[in-house]
Amino acid sequence: MHRFLDFLRSPRFPIFMIVFTDVLGLGITIPVLPLYATNELGAAAWQVTTLTSVYFAAQLVAGPFLGRLSDRIGRRPVLIASQSGTLAALLITGFAPGILFLYAARLIDGITGGNISVAQAYLSDITDEKNRARGLGLVNAAFSLGFVFGPAFGSLLAASFGPRVPFFAAAAVSLVTVLLSIFLLPESLTPERRRREAAAPRSAGSGWDILRVPSVALLLFIAFGTNLGFFAFQTIYVLWAERLVFPDWPPAAVQQAIGGILTLVGLMGVGTQMFLVGPMIRRFGEKHLAVFGNLARGLAFGAMALAPSAAVVLAAIPFLSVGGGVALPALIALLTFTAPPGQRGRVIGLNQSAAALGNVIGPLLSGFLFDTVHPNASMAAAGLIVVATILIGLALGIYRLPIARPVAAASGAPGHD
Repeated sequence: MHRFLDFLRSPRFPIFMIVFTDVLGLGITIPVLPLYATNELGAAAWQVTTLTSVYFAAQLVAGPFLGRLSDRIGRRPVLIASQSGTLAALLITGFAPGILFLYAARLIDGITGGNISVAQAYLSDITDEKNRARGLGLVNAAFSLGFVFGPAFGSLLAASFGPRVPFFAAAAVSLVTVLLSIFLLPESLTPERRRREAAAPRSAGSGWDILRVPSVALLLFIAFGTNLGFFAFQTIYVLWAERLVFPDWPPAAVQQAIGGILTLVGLMGVGTQMFLVGPMIRRFGEKHLAVFGNLARGLAFGAMALAPSAAVVLAAIPFLSVGGGVALPALIALLTFTAPPGQRGRVIGLNQSAAALGNVIGPLLSGFLFDTVHPNASMAAAGLIVVATILIGLALGIYRLPIARPVAAASGAPGHD
């Protein structure tokens, strides 16, 4: 209890709520937005799927900009402004009289959705290198909880009060988070620290010059490939399950089954952040977790493609939850270790953009394969993409990357690089 109260009083709590609210809004869209757009606003199927690409395309552009801006003016004002954008997007969605308003809302939410990358930079500011992956695991815990409550919350409110109400409820939560950020969140990057880091030696040139750092380029490639594969899976998962896993079930039963599966994935993800990330980082190190966590996810996609059944889907849940739960914070931590002085926010912003590029392409690819090749082709492609990305990363020498680590961490724990 004492530990929980300390968390509520710490800057980590507003950061947790910022990410949780952002993902809650996204989670609500999974079961609610497609039916809301088609039934209430008369949207065609291609318009619904394009909403996802618009959201992530906006993130692709905004991520580096928000990261650089937070390096210059501090994390707190950027977080408050971006969370206000999420609030506005939810309200526009709830009041939308036509499909164009949904596009505008997803565009605004995507641009301001860079708040996740700034939240990661904030956490990297307030944690040392030894504990950074564990601290960044807080973002993954917020993700998991958002995807636990988002789909269930959205489905329940839509069924009880109509399809617009979930967006207003999420907006209310977002407003609370904005107020928490204004009144409880201190600045992690003080003016003195910004001046010190701005004066640190760094390479001249444009922001994209940072891609010339081999470790940064390779880690961003891995972020792109693994997110491409994951969103090729995630965006088609419900349709794939309806067609191949539950072919004779009525739609309502399929929705309940998928909701239960997503809840299990989210709960196991939260447990991973709470109990596994810290010990596994100490035991194996970030590089091992980034590699084997993503391999676990890719192999789970492949297993579901080879044997699409309820038993295999349930058996894949631990690989999806634990694999993603340890791989994502480990990859972000590795990026912060490679970031040149004063450019940590920029590197994390580029990571958000690399991931967003995969998030844009993945849904388009999976939809094409689902419609034109076979419903199972999208799931098989997801597995192949993730596994191939990690194999390429191994071939290019991820274990040989010159990543600086703190002396205390490097000398004591087995399995560190």
